[in-house]
Amino acid sequence: MLKIKKKILFCAAEAAPLAKIGGLADVVDSLPPALKKQGVEVRVIMPAHGSISLRFWRAKKLASFSVNFGKKKERVVLLSAKVEGVHYYFLQSKNYFSGAVYGENTLDKYLFFSQAVAASMPFLAFTPDIIHAHDFHTAGVLLTYLQKSDYPRPKLVLTIHNLQHQGWVSASKFKSFGFNPDIVPAAAKNKAGNWVNILAAGIMAADKITTVSPSYAQEIMTKKYGQELEKLLISRQNDLVGILNGLDVVSYNPATDKALAFNYNRINLVAGKAINKQALRSYFGLSDSPIPLLALVARLSDQKGIDLFNLNKLKTLIKKYPFQLIILGTGEKKFESLASSLAVNLPEAVRAEIAFDDVLARNLYAGSDYFLVPSRFEPCGLTQMIAMRYGSVPIVRATGGLKDTVIDGYNGFVFKNYTDSSLLSSLQRALRLYYQEPDKYQALRRAGMSADWSWQASVPRYLDLYNSL
Repeated sequence: MLKIKKKILFCAAEAAPLAKIGGLADVVDSLPPALKKQGVEVRVIMPAHGSISLRFWRAKKLASFSVNFGKKKERVVLLSAKVEGVHYYFLQSKNYFSGAVYGENTLDKYLFFSQAVAASMPFLAFTPDIIHAHDFHTAGVLLTYLQKSDYPRPKLVLTIHNLQHQGWVSASKFKSFGFNPDIVPAAAKNKAGNWVNILAAGIMAADKITTVSPSYAQEIMTKKYGQELEKLLISRQNDLVGILNGLDVVSYNPATDKALAFNYNRINLVAGKAINKQALRSYFGLSDSPIPLLALVARLSDQKGIDLFNLNKLKTLIKKYPFQLIILGTGEKKFESLASSLAVNLPEAVRAEIAFDDVLARNLYAGSDYFLVPSRFEPCGLTQMIAMRYGSVPIVRATGGLKDTVIDGYNGFVFKNYTDSSLLSSLQRALRLYYQEPDKYQALRRAGMSADWSWQASVPRYLDLYNSL
């Protein structure tokens, strides 16, 4: 535990409820208040994305200053606001931060953001002991300290939420944003030295590196999951730690969630989920019959396992064990098309909603009997934990945080190999249990719902990490 009250500055691209694209936003939203309860002062700095209503959050202007980078100069406005009890800083720039969280100019946006964070430090009235950056988007903040010889400097922590996204940038562009390619170690460049890997450079600059689950920390040091950075990560293994993500259990609570058709808890679990299930079926035009409802909520990409859904095998399975399936998500066009084609070819049983819809997602957690997370890899995964909190039994692949949270036969179903046959076998086991052993199915459901998915277990590990610096 921390004996001295330390000041931590989180640097992140997204944070719920301000701007949410993925699980990173949930972590940046819920971890600071959990740390705050333990006496740690955590503040967050992020771009003032165009989607953020600064007026709604009553943001106040603190300063206006110029950021000099390369041969350019850009004006930035620094604002601050309290968001659900946490102190946030927003950096406003018409040319760089007024658009979407991610897009065509993502690299430019976050290279500039990193320099803007460094330039904002004198105006914060807050001197952090530790700067904690999240993913490659803000790893550049750590790199700004490689170029400074004026010590002491804050300690630097980098969390890898998804190693797949690394931020390769040409050395010329890197230089144009005020970074010196010559101080970046060779391990963070291509062989010719004319491209820089921002995440790899951040890994080398950080005093400590974390991932969002213990299993993922081990996996990324292997060739299978290392995304060509496994040797670099092995070289830093003494400073690499995996800490499982937690949930905001106040927000994700089926007893109080205002998004649901009907609120319920462990006492009225069966009846409550039945009402939400009926509401979902009505919304999607599915028949109301005594068969299980399955759900998948994900970004539709090659990571998330949508390619494991074999139409012919599903047709065979559905004849033996009838079920309904709802898929919600957006992503790559080919995977959106794959999801839509399942709905077209199985019109009585499958629906695909190509959208990002948090309210609908919450209703899918509440109304589904089974929740699918058949990922190729999964750094942590929050959806399986949310599903269990809402009494939906997860069916997952044994990887990363899925392996750390779902125990086969106790609170869900787990399959090992990334094949359509393995997924089908797990689906068949789950459906057979639902039909033939309903008491055992309810035991799995209640086991997941009874677990503590809050930050309570993980926050002490962050405290130990910060205290070690």
